[in-house]
Amino acid sequence: MLLQPIQEKIEIFDRMYKLLETVSDCEKGSLYEQLEELDLEILEDIDEEYADKLEFNEIEDALEEQPELEKVAPKKEAAKPANDEAILEELVKMGRVRNIAGSTFRDLGVKTQLGWNTVIGKYRVVRTSVFKYRYEVERI
Repeated sequence: MLLQPIQEKIEIFDRMYKLLETVSDCEKGSLYEQLEELDLEILEDIDEEYADKLEFNEIEDALEEQPELEKVAPKKEAAKPANDEAILEELVKMGRVRNIAGSTFRDLGVKTQLGWNTVIGKYRVVRTSVFKYRYEVERI
């Protein structure tokens, strides 16, 4: 049985890992970095606490080597739809239609300047916050 603090870190890791399915592509990079850091922290804690009890302990060697993880970035041209309407269509298909940040639209490649009520093809982008650039997408 692992110590309580280590178990709690593993539970946090599991919850963060489940978030990968719900966050936007823009936020995934940051979440991956946090998961990598927490993973190493858990391994170090296990090694520190149980090193004398583990036979053939290779965790220490793995921590010293810390292989460089290959960052795989999708091709931006291939991943982004051709126009603003296609981008909105993809968001609707994914179910991401509420509380979308203005920066998310820019990151996805939306070129149209968004106002309070912007029509793009068969979609309407409505700003829902006065002090923050938050939008909802609705089909018209």
